[in-house]
Amino acid sequence: MTQIEVQGMEKRAYRRYPASRKAYLVVGGEPLRCRLIDIAKGGARIAAPEFAAPPEVLHLVDPARRMVHLTRMVWQGDGQMGLQFIDSRAFTEPLGGAEGAGRVVEMVGPWPKPAASN
Repeated sequence: MTQIEVQGMEKRAYRRYPASRKAYLVVGGEPLRCRLIDIAKGGARIAAPEFAAPPEVLHLVDPARRMVHLTRMVWQGDGQMGLQFIDSRAFTEPLGGAEGAGRVVEMVGPWPKPAASN
């Protein structure tokens, strides 16, 4: 995602839209409930527990939009994290809460391996 500073204002590659809704972060097949704060075409900001060691692969399940996003963590702090979307897929199956989030990630796979970050 490209960010450009113009007269003290940040310009992002994609417009961010406020979301404020329930979502699930699936890490290693384990779903964690989180809150989607805002979303854009290329990523999202969520409220979620912080990781001591950021996982290589995270999936964000957005039940309201019926989408699963393969993501990489770009930043984290103050109980929030920024995620960059690598791949996104729709799902039609009933979610069924946190347990269903992990199942949906598997159902819409296989997922590409994320490129190693420098």
